[in-house]
Amino acid sequence: MMRPPDPARSRAVLVGTAEYTEDDLLPGVPAVRNNVRDLQRLLTEGRPGAFSAETTRTVFDPATPRDLGLPLLEAARQAEDVFLVYYAGHGLIGHERRELYLGLAKSVSEAPSFTAFPFQGIREAFLASPARNRVLVLDCCFSGRAITGGLSGTYEPLIEQMEIAGTYTLTSAAANEPARFQDGERHTAFTGELLLALRDGIPSTPSAEVTLGALFRHLRRVLPAKGLPEPQQCGTDTAEFLVLSRPRPRPGRRPVSEAAAGGAPGSREGLLARWDLGRRRGEEGRTGEAMRLLSEVVPDLTRMLGPDDPATLVGRIDLAYWTGREGDTDEALRLSAAAVGDMTRVLGPHHRATLAGQSQLAYWTGESGRYHEALSLASSVLADLSRVLGPDDRETLIGRGRLARWTGEADDPAAAARMTGDLVPDLSRVLGAEDRETFTGRVNQAQWTGRAGGSKAAVRLLTGLVPDVSWALGPDDRHTLLSRSRLAHWSGAAGRRRRARRLFAAAVPDLERVLGPDDRETLLARSQLAHWTGETGQAAEAVRLFGLLVGDIAWVLGSDDRATLVSRARLAHWTGVRGEVGEAIRQFHAVLPELTRVLGPNAPETVENRVLLAFWRRKADRRLKDQIFFGAGPRGGTR
Repeated sequence: MMRPPDPARSRAVLVGTAEYTEDDLLPGVPAVRNNVRDLQRLLTEGRPGAFSAETTRTVFDPATPRDLGLPLLEAARQAEDVFLVYYAGHGLIGHERRELYLGLAKSVSEAPSFTAFPFQGIREAFLASPARNRVLVLDCCFSGRAITGGLSGTYEPLIEQMEIAGTYTLTSAAANEPARFQDGERHTAFTGELLLALRDGIPSTPSAEVTLGALFRHLRRVLPAKGLPEPQQCGTDTAEFLVLSRPRPRPGRRPVSEAAAGGAPGSREGLLARWDLGRRRGEEGRTGEAMRLLSEVVPDLTRMLGPDDPATLVGRIDLAYWTGREGDTDEALRLSAAAVGDMTRVLGPHHRATLAGQSQLAYWTGESGRYHEALSLASSVLADLSRVLGPDDRETLIGRGRLARWTGEADDPAAAARMTGDLVPDLSRVLGAEDRETFTGRVNQAQWTGRAGGSKAAVRLLTGLVPDVSWALGPDDRHTLLSRSRLAHWSGAAGRRRRARRLFAAAVPDLERVLGPDDRETLLARSQLAHWTGETGQAAEAVRLFGLLVGDIAWVLGSDDRATLVSRARLAHWTGVRGEVGEAIRQFHAVLPELTRVLGPNAPETVENRVLLAFWRRKADRRLKDQIFFGAGPRGGTR
């Protein structure tokens, strides 16, 4: 009975009103923008993915009822299978009939019938739609009065208004409860839990699919347990069995045609042109597009040229690489291992493509955290690369860089610095001074030099590198931006704290603009900016920046990522510096077990933060001595 939408015949309209320009009683809710953007990604991209990107529309900060009503009605009339509407923002209630209105950018809380969007408009759009199923998700509360920390109000239940065949309604709160949001969080409370369930699945269900009914039951369980309002649902017919999330290939994306990529349709040349386009997109830094293009062409290569054709095998190893670069290391490792096994069988263990695949397999082994195993694999394959392809072959030089990387990660940064120092002249001589691999080698040389204790030397190396890469590749190239970020980091490590902060403050907007706000490097730079802001004496601003960052970095990289845990620990430290010692200790006690579990008890980050916790405990024990021994009641503070 469970089924996903038909992407070609379904439509989704995702609406978020984050800014309110006409009424001080309606505070802005910045998290609403992330609600809409992240929901769009989950519904349209990869795993999960239920709607086509071309037929999913986002509407941000509609100012008037027309701005929301027209796109809503257009999509409603086009939808034949599923019509989904999502709204996040303020809910307002009419004065006379107590009907629901959805807040708009120019809404006035005392005049909703003239300045907001009537809920009746959604009902009319649903009635006008020929869609088999109509789905409404509302993340708002139902009052015209806003209070600090929430979207407040009461309303007469609207569920009865949506009794339309094939309709499913999910709301964030009961009739007399406010929806919740908190400044600094990436998402509002209700949508945050909804997105996690769509992205990661529901642990308590045996099925990989996430149906609307299962989603509601999950939210009804986890939200009240966190002190949040209990959601409501109303479903008719079989709408609750609609699947919005399950692991599966990306639907709704039209594959790039061979003609568009530069080849005749159906020809070997056309398929290879599509493969080459995907590879080039990755090299340009557009990793998501590279993965999408290669995931589309590899099945066609397999079907038309055969699974053992060399082009098919190379396409598979390229798909594995860009899958990993897009963030799915485990899948990259799995795809690489499978491709290398087939390459060895078909092409032989010493074929160029096989050796390159083996080198990549070692790389993803290291990226998965198995540094010593990666070091062993990289050392073995480098010997074969040198013997078969020669010491000056591009793959051999890349293999030398990877061997240096895993040498450093396996706790010998000084050796890694020496190895990259020897490699850079060879890269420049063989590939050219302005080749990307040469620039990568120079960045790595600076990194390992700094990690080996030579922060000032790292600054010198990067100061020479940044102008070279900027002129050669352009100021917006990924290599340029990463070089600037590394220079900022090592400047701070070398004691130039204010320069580090200035450099990161300049780099972060460029990283967000070029790589995107959710790119790992952007998030790491934001963490560094917050840290060096604190180091320059602005603890309160550091706490604010870390508070804004922690939700984003946990959502994008995962709660167990090293960067997420380190950012949480830094937030705890600067909270203590700001004067909230008790809160800092509570935060350290929350994050230290996670650091120990994920990184290990002897990891530098774990040891450093254990020392910091002890430091803040000593301060607290002196400052809060009376409260600790006598409690916070009437006897607290007496001697």
